[in-house]
Amino acid sequence: MEKLRRAHGGEHAQSLVEIAIVLPIFVFLVFGIIDFGMGLRTYISVAQATREGARLGVVGNAAGTFTTGGSGDCNGTTTTTVVGKVCATLNGLDLTKVTSVSVAYPNGNSSGNSVRVTATYSYQYITPIQRLVGFFSGGTLGGAIPISSTTDMRIE
Repeated sequence: MEKLRRAHGGEHAQSLVEIAIVLPIFVFLVFGIIDFGMGLRTYISVAQATREGARLGVVGNAAGTFTTGGSGDCNGTTTTTVVGKVCATLNGLDLTKVTSVSVAYPNGNSSGNSVRVTATYSYQYITPIQRLVGFFSGGTLGGAIPISSTTDMRIE
């Protein structure tokens, strides 16, 4: 009985080594999935916001002005200008991280031409994956990802 107990006693240490090898990989994958999902949500919100802004712009509403920091037309409550509508449509995103919103009429703003609305958002990682990748890669992963979307619609 004593020999049998000693023969299986080392299996506990083996399990600990296996967990030590697998756990960092598992944590890295979970953090990556979380940040990918939140980044995708941010991209979808920015794309939807530029579409809503372009819809407002094609019916003759004012372009508005963009100032950084969630002020001016990009305050989240102004919906009468194109820039204001874009910022108001960024559901749940921090407006201080909106880096630019631009409205352009490449061929003029008469019927049949187009309006082009572009918005850029600085996505900040919500998990420590940026520090983990930076540790193993020597800091090649930046602290934020610029997420941008452009919508071009024909003026009615």
